[in-house]
Amino acid sequence: MRIKICILTVALICASCGTPLTIRSFKDLPEDISVETIGNRVAEQLLASDPLDYGNHLPGYQAPYNYGKGKEMNYSVVSLWVNAIEFAHRSHNKELEKRLIDFFEPFYGERASLRNRDNHVDFSIFGAIPLEIYLMNGDKRALELGLRYADHQWEDPTGEPGQKVGGNGNFPIERQRELLAEGYSPQTRVWIDDMYMITVLQTQAYRATGDRKYIDRAAREMKMYMDSLQRDNGLFYHAPEAPFFWGRGNGWMAAGLPMLLSYLPSDSEYRPALKEAYLKMMPTLLKYQHENGMWGQVIDDPEFWEETSCTAMFAYAFIEGVRLGLLDEATYAPAARKAWVSLCGMLDEHANLAEVCIGTDRRNSREWYMDRPRSNGDPHGQMAIMWLCSALLK
Repeated sequence: MRIKICILTVALICASCGTPLTIRSFKDLPEDISVETIGNRVAEQLLASDPLDYGNHLPGYQAPYNYGKGKEMNYSVVSLWVNAIEFAHRSHNKELEKRLIDFFEPFYGERASLRNRDNHVDFSIFGAIPLEIYLMNGDKRALELGLRYADHQWEDPTGEPGQKVGGNGNFPIERQRELLAEGYSPQTRVWIDDMYMITVLQTQAYRATGDRKYIDRAAREMKMYMDSLQRDNGLFYHAPEAPFFWGRGNGWMAAGLPMLLSYLPSDSEYRPALKEAYLKMMPTLLKYQHENGMWGQVIDDPEFWEETSCTAMFAYAFIEGVRLGLLDEATYAPAARKAWVSLCGMLDEHANLAEVCIGTDRRNSREWYMDRPRSNGDPHGQMAIMWLCSALLK
């Protein structure tokens, strides 16, 4: 049974503040939808799972398939885990932080053979977990493992001429090597999803080592994706062959840009273009936010259903922009709060977020995006709401 929170509740909560909403005003939310309460519930849901077979035994979980199925860990589960650790750290919950870090211990031992492969963009993100652990506790095992993934993402791919290998289903080995020579990852696909997966791994490696090459890689890659996919209204196509402003696809970019800007040195040649792209996107997102705080599965099409993972991603992007001083707090913080309250109303008693679009390939078809199955507890949604929890505690 979902917690029902209507638009009137949102209005009452906002009206009770008496002053323009700020990020700090999230701390004045009712206890059952406070940032700490929701973050703890979502983190516990992760700890109740098997990250290699996510969802198989989670109560209330409804999705057409399990993520990982005992093989490689899905990128959404990786991101959920990374941000759960950050949330626990920022909320000063040492017990939860330790449990989340200890949860990874089998991947140094009995589950070492089940670590993700490192030649696929969807799976290389696995390295972000040990890098996050290293940033928390200085575990050298974690640093070594995480850097293995970050370094391999920019190494020469192995394969025979004409083959399409690794994480790049678009380009043969010759083009992958050309990309590397141009300074891009051979795992480049020009799918918008990559701009979180590549960005978080390389940014984590930069944070862990201070080596500028990692953050420069991510910035160069981001600039290329922006040039390929961003339209005049600031939104992004899912892929060049999929000219739709898919919600979660744009969420990856909306999240990846401020994440990168948070750590990118001020003298980076890419910083002005990245900042411009971010500031071009945010007003358009604000324009298409629904009255109840949600966004549609396809952003600019009013006939589409409301989707929760992109809603959490866009609220995260607003919060990060305010924190970085790039967005006006009086304008964007109330929009993020309105999204938060609606999202909390979509959580069931087991902390499963409803109305999440399942993993989605690109397709040049409006019906494809309209008819995508929706699930309850899908890690794409759990991940996104955990981003928001973590960001609100910075």
